[in-house]
Amino acid sequence: MMGETPIIIVATQQVYCVRDRLGSITEGGQDTIHMVYYAWAMQQLDPEELGEGASYSIWKLREMQQLGVRALI
Repeated sequence: MMGETPIIIVATQQVYCVRDRLGSITEGGQDTIHMVYYAWAMQQLDPEELGEGASYSIWKLREMQQLGVRALI
C-alpha cells in the first residue's frame, strides 16, 4: 500500500521483435523472450465517482512504469 492506494507489481513475458514496414526484423528476434517487470499504480474509484446503480467497484490505472527487463532466451 502507498497511502490508501494499492500498488500492483506485474511480471510478463514478452517476445522482443521489432519489424520495419517491410516486415524485416530490425531489433530482437522471433524467439527473443524477455521477462519484463512493471509497477502499476491502481486506485479504486470512490463510490460517488461510480454513479448510481453501480454493482461493483472500478479500478483506474493512475500510473504505469517499466521497472526492468531480463532476457530469458
